Amino acid sequence: MLVMPIDPTKAKRLKAYDHKGAFQSLALDAPRLYAGSDDYGIHVFDLSTDKKEPLACWTKHDNYVSAVVAVKPFLISGSFDRNLIWWRDGKPERCVEAHGGWVRDLAVTPDAKLLVSAGDDMLVKLWEVERGKLIRTLEGHDQRTPQGHVTALYAVAVSPDGKHVASGDRHGTVCVWETDSGKLAQRFQVPTLYTYDPRQRKRSLGGIRALAFSRDGNWLAVGGMGQVENVDGLGGLVHLEIWDWKSPLVRCTAGAQGHKGMINRLLFHADGAWLIGVGGGSDNGFLAFWQIDKLAESAVKNLATVHRIKTDGHLHAFCLDANGKELYAAGFHKLEVWTLVP
Repeated sequence: MLVMPIDPTKAKRLKAYDHKGAFQSLALDAPRLYAGSDDYGIHVFDLSTDKKEPLACWTKHDNYVSAVVAVKPFLISGSFDRNLIWWRDGKPERCVEAHGGWVRDLAVTPDAKLLVSAGDDMLVKLWEVERGKLIRTLEGHDQRTPQGHVTALYAVAVSPDGKHVASGDRHGTVCVWETDSGKLAQRFQVPTLYTYDPRQRKRSLGGIRALAFSRDGNWLAVGGMGQVENVDGLGGLVHLEIWDWKSPLVRCTAGAQGHKGMINRLLFHADGAWLIGVGGGSDNGFLAFWQIDKLAESAVKNLATVHRIKTDGHLHAFCLDANGKELYAAGFHKLEVWTLVP
């Protein structure tokens, strides 16, 4: 597969699809693009046409469709209703009550054999893609915040070699497990991403909202929102940390040119030069690009945002096409297609 070098400074929006609600999740199986929504549906778009309306809307979930992954011959979705659904040709083939809480995120191993799910029961689970059989349950996240409040498990990621699974929770804990054995390989804290107000509201905010392994598996990008003065809003600065997770040691930190909000999704581009993130908050939505080709240098402490694109509306999810040329972003009232190659 030919990977296209990108130039974020010349990124251009090619098309947009309007939506009455908010898209929460996104998966690509070209030329089809699947967007999970807060209207409880999965909206199916055909990228090969100029039609602005979805081809179909699949409905079976009883609440937000917060996660979708495409793994042939299935599309698999997870929801606030706690269920996983295996879809084949637009029809629900299998429905499983997967977690004792909101299913927040899904990932698939590179060999397409295992599905990874994360839920607000603070468990990570591994499932056979083909049969939907539960293989392993991974425990390591606390059931409550340090102050005794309800917590959440927001993000999962799988290493490129499929040997490790990482997850991140509301109070800033990252766990990394061995996929084959289920052994906890690493556990560390990212406290900057967790804010607790002990006075006015006695409320926590933030958490690890996005995780991504680098292409060689040595680094783990962790994203969310920095410390917040007013816990009623999303007024903290966008915050990114890249960790040598095996040590564990933070390699560098970054923001998004002073943008206030949180990172919701991170991906390392296959060209090896860029880390991409999307999100939003009190400063509206954003696409951000960080240059990472010097990440291995021992002196690296901070990454400057090479380019940030402000968007009209919070972005919840994004994905890239196979050669890294196009980016698809989904969020509040819209789905957008961008080209990253001049």
